[in-house]
Amino acid sequence: MHLIHDLRLVLLVLARCLDTLRRNPPPETAKREGAALARLVDAGLGMANELLVTNDPKRQVEPIDLNDVIRRAGDVIQVIVGPAVRVETSLVALDSSVYARQVDLDRIMLNLVCNAAAAMRSGGALLIETTQQHEDGKRVPETPFGRLRLTIADTGPGVPLREVEQVRDSTQQPRPDGSGIGLSSVALVLLRLGGRLEVLGREGTGTVVEITLPLAPPTLQRVH
Repeated sequence: MHLIHDLRLVLLVLARCLDTLRRNPPPETAKREGAALARLVDAGLGMANELLVTNDPKRQVEPIDLNDVIRRAGDVIQVIVGPAVRVETSLVALDSSVYARQVDLDRIMLNLVCNAAAAMRSGGALLIETTQQHEDGKRVPETPFGRLRLTIADTGPGVPLREVEQVRDSTQQPRPDGSGIGLSSVALVLLRLGGRLEVLGREGTGTVVEITLPLAPPTLQRVH
């Protein structure tokens, strides 16, 4: 159910891009929409393949640079949130390679950005930030190479406490419009990757979502 929900999100954003292109936009807008289309097609194919090989034990994670994933997704992110939302990135993590599959990171980013966009239909600001997670000035001890923190903060109305409590409920059913299980989808992906999800903020103060993932060994971070 969660993977189908995520694939549906890809198709909805693809449809939005195509609708914009049909309106004969200026060349620069067409270029951005075209880049977003190409990236979304790759993400959609990855999710479709995932549906076919869900029970394949040979599926392997690999070191992927999350900073690079976010940079390449810039056009898609702007298309999703629309022109009324200002997107800011702060990719300050020097070590940013995590063990994952591209489809995993696509699902995480797509759900979190779509949630933020839905919360800021009248405009606002979206901050996407990567940092190293530290504890008492040192890297977190339970992982050999530390953890990478991904923070996505929006200026929307915030998440009701009831919904925050349901974040990790993998049995949560979607609403009639197909929404409502994005965060639990992210939580399921993170559970498999050894990651963590935390939703901060209260109603009326915006939403901050923090994700942490184990870093890949430094020697592998240079191989992409």
